Amino acid sequence: MDVAERMRKRFGEGVLSWTAALPARLARLAAAWDLTLGDVFPDGASAVTLRVTRAGEPAVLKVSPDLVFAAEQVEVLRAFAPSGRVPAVLAADPDEGAVLLEHVRGTNTWPEPAAFGALLRDLHAAVADPAAIARRDLGGWTGEFLPRFTPTGPVTAAHLVTARDRCAELVTTQGAPVLLHGDLHVDNLLDAGPRGPVVLDPKACLGEPEFDAVDFVLAGPDHPARVAALAAVSSLDAGRLDAWARALAPVVAVGQLRRGLPVGALLEYATGA
Repeated sequence: MDVAERMRKRFGEGVLSWTAALPARLARLAAAWDLTLGDVFPDGASAVTLRVTRAGEPAVLKVSPDLVFAAEQVEVLRAFAPSGRVPAVLAADPDEGAVLLEHVRGTNTWPEPAAFGALLRDLHAAVADPAAIARRDLGGWTGEFLPRFTPTGPVTAAHLVTARDRCAELVTTQGAPVLLHGDLHVDNLLDAGPRGPVVLDPKACLGEPEFDAVDFVLAGPDHPARVAALAAVSSLDAGRLDAWARALAPVVAVGQLRRGLPVGALLEYATGA
C-alpha cells in the first residue's frame, strides 16, 4: 500500500492534498536539518516515516498531517528520555508535524520476563509528574480504541461487549497511575542488544502499570504462566495483570485473525475463570 493510500485510510480524502505536498515538505526538512533522505518505512497509519542520514549517521524522520499527534509524540518521547528506553529526539518542527529521531538498531521480539520487567520499571519511573504530561487517561484511551474492533471470525460481539465491560470496571478500580506507553505491542518494541529493549510510537496515557504488560502476557500460549513469570521479577500486581489480559484477549484476537494467526488460546483465556 502506498503512502497516499495509507494516509487516506486513516485520515480520509482530505489528506490527499497533504500527501501531494509531501515531497516539497520533505525537501524543506532535508535542507533545514542537513538530511539525506532514504527509503520510506512500509507501515504506519498516522505518519510517514523515512530512513535518513545526517552527517553520515543514520536517523529516522517522521512526518504527520496530524500536528497535535506529532507534537504529543515529541513531548512524550522527551518525557520518557531519562529512562533510556525510547529513541532520542534529535530535532522537531511542530509546524511541519515533523520529528527527527535517533535510529535504534534492533529486532521486533519480546524479551525475557526480567528484561521486560526492567523496561517497564524504567519507563514508568521516568516521569515524576505523569499527570502533567498525559493528555488522556486510561478510561479515555480504552474508550477510544475498543470501538475500533468489530466481530471477526470466532470473536463474537458478545466477546467484545464483555471486553469493554471488563475494561470499564478495571479503569474504576485502578491503583496508582504512571505515564503509560499505551500501545506496547511487539511492533512497537525493539530488542536493541546490550542497550536492552527500546519502545517506539507511544500513545501515552495516565493509568496503572499493568496495562502496558498485556500484550506481553498474550504473546505466548500459557498466559497464566507468563503473568506469574513477569510478576515474579517486577512490582506488577499479578491479579490486576491477569484481569487486564483476560479483558483484552478478544481485542488482541481480532488483530491476530487479521494476520491469519490462531486465536483459540486467547478466547479460552478470555472466557476462563
